[in-house]
Amino acid sequence: MLLYSVRWPGVMICMTLYCATFFLARYGGAEDAPGNSSEQTELLLFMLPGLVAGLINRHTPLALALVAAIAATPCCLLIGISESFISASLLQELAWLTSAIFWCGFGALLVMLWRTLAASRITR
Repeated sequence: MLLYSVRWPGVMICMTLYCATFFLARYGGAEDAPGNSSEQTELLLFMLPGLVAGLINRHTPLALALVAAIAATPCCLLIGISESFISASLLQELAWLTSAIFWCGFGALLVMLWRTLAASRITR
């Protein structure tokens, strides 16, 4: 019943946005310089697919965001560990992708919080 109200076109939109965010954050940035912490802040970009998922699906935004992120992760992982994109070990790549899934879900949770606060403000 958890996935009952998840709409698959929304999942496809969020998967596409998640993959685009992955390649932008992981491979589109500047080269790593000593003392550069850009990789850690680029993970915050993954809140965008979660925010979009929350805005697309009113009933189960977190489920939509997590389904889209988990479905897009193997695609990103397979392309990310291909010969031309290898930048880290497989274990580091999995840890980075797990963090990306967390931030995607967090974006959906922010939309849920916003809607709850807006609804409680209207009833007052």
